Amino acid sequence: MSKLSERLKEYMEERGLNRVQLARELGIAHTTLCGYLLDKHAPAYPVFVKLLYQFDCSADYLLGKDGLHTEERLLPVPPFHERLRCLLNEQGVSQERLKRELPVSGSVLYKWTSGKSQPSPETLLRLAEYLDCSVDYLIGRRR
Repeated sequence: MSKLSERLKEYMEERGLNRVQLARELGIAHTTLCGYLLDKHAPAYPVFVKLLYQFDCSADYLLGKDGLHTEERLLPVPPFHERLRCLLNEQGVSQERLKRELPVSGSVLYKWTSGKSQPSPETLLRLAEYLDCSVDYLIGRRR
């Protein structure tokens, strides 16, 4: 996740934001943001989505999957569980197959597809790679 912390630092510098200001805008504790910046842990999915909107960037760029920041207008993020179910159906991948090949536990997959939880940014990268798509396509920001 070091690319995420690098990109966060770049954006903060470009926008003249300090840690306290950004943490306040994201609605998180300053110490939580410090953990992201020090690459100690990754943001939870809702905070990750807030970061995408805050910095008006693609998920692929923020996670380091794409090296170029584009000015492309991205779509609002739909609920992850709806998007994942749609994408699995679109690609003809059953939940059983995903559990086996990703691999991911059945309880975690159930939580993702029922809207009870969402994957971490690191897991989003793994899912996008498995489904051969961009993270932005995976979370519904690109069609």
